[in-house]
Amino acid sequence: MAHDKIVVGVDIGSTKIAVIAAQGTTSGSRQSSIEILGFSEVAVPNGAVVNGSVENIKQVGAAIKEALAEASLRSDLDIGVVNVSFSGAHVRVSAQSDGVIRPSASTGEEVTQRDVDQLVDDMYRAKTEPNYDVLHVLPIDFAVDNSTGVREPVGRTGIKLGGNFLIVSANNQSIQRTKKSLLEADPGLKFDKLVYAPLATSLSVLSDNEIKAGIAMVDIGDHTTDLIIYQDRVIRHIASFPIGGRHITSDLATGCGIQIENAEQLKKEYGVAVSGDIPLNVEILVNFLAGRAPKPVLKKNVALIIEERLKEIAAMVYAEILKSGYQEKLIGGIVLSGGSADIAEIEVLFEKVTGMAVRVGFPENLARTVKADAVSNSTFATAIGLAWAGIKSIDPRVKSICKPMIAVNNSHHHVQNQNHQHQEPTKKADKEEPKKPGRFFWDNLLGKKEDNTDEY
Repeated sequence: MAHDKIVVGVDIGSTKIAVIAAQGTTSGSRQSSIEILGFSEVAVPNGAVVNGSVENIKQVGAAIKEALAEASLRSDLDIGVVNVSFSGAHVRVSAQSDGVIRPSASTGEEVTQRDVDQLVDDMYRAKTEPNYDVLHVLPIDFAVDNSTGVREPVGRTGIKLGGNFLIVSANNQSIQRTKKSLLEADPGLKFDKLVYAPLATSLSVLSDNEIKAGIAMVDIGDHTTDLIIYQDRVIRHIASFPIGGRHITSDLATGCGIQIENAEQLKKEYGVAVSGDIPLNVEILVNFLAGRAPKPVLKKNVALIIEERLKEIAAMVYAEILKSGYQEKLIGGIVLSGGSADIAEIEVLFEKVTGMAVRVGFPENLARTVKADAVSNSTFATAIGLAWAGIKSIDPRVKSICKPMIAVNNSHHHVQNQNHQHQEPTKKADKEEPKKPGRFFWDNLLGKKEDNTDEY
């Protein structure tokens, strides 16, 4: 078993920053798993990230700084390069086509990988909405002269090379705020890839067999629900809906007459997606206001409220799957991810609404360690996917589906080591013994002793 490079993923969510430091392991020529070296989760102040977009640069920067420090301590790494997620209502996905006349066609040379990569690079100049930047170019299929629907164009002969693509773009002001929050955390911090969060999640929770057979991944986030359809190892369709876990929480707050934070706790501790088997006489006492007696809430009502909102989400997802034309080709069915996928019996509800096979996705292919057990949940799925994005190819037909990135610094910051901007994190050497911080949440949960923090 050989070790691959070390990659750090930083997932910027609406409620938390999640960081994963991981190292790939290979068996022969095959990428088999990743080893979790370090991790952290830090809460983001309310309103600092809204609808997936960074709004308060200083607050998000402070949270990123704390999260990186915790992950660095657990992994014994100096973190200088990261992969970062982006998401939210500002993200746009469009289907576009383009083609080029190959300069080398006159010599009889077959289509080369360089030809394909040049076509993909040209698509980063595709037409988008004003103030939007293209961040992903995802090939669906290619055309060589009159041959269309070509999966692998390299090696074919022809003059014209074309392709059908999914173009993922994002508001450049939102992306700039994300970059500035990283610089706020560490002026020397650089990033290698900026990855659409649902795409990163899919790298974490889907198996290779599912991606080949056909699968729909549904990521129920805080403000949005995102759908990615894979078939024959190609991303065929992407869609996003402006409804998510926050709407379930809001429904509970309104329906039960409690505060948002009470409703969120109620959803996490007592939430059930199917109300049919819940007795009518079971009450939950909610401490909804300091100095007041707890408020009784029927567990049946809680389940009914959650069920109705999830039915709406499931129906929207199924309608989009039908619209895509791939419903009959999704042999693997649906995989659910995101915080709301933790709601009990959610897969049962989605199966009833869609008539498709459904499972809840958790991070796949982790080397079994204590740290891996701690992060095998929805909280870290996207951050783990960001690590995978730096280790394995998302689409082996092209050199990268991500826009080429350079070190992100403004005119007030000097860029150091520009020739090594993709240098991976390195082990700390001959460092002074750090002061022991308070025990982290996960350390408490796993029963780690404070004097063993460095080993953990």
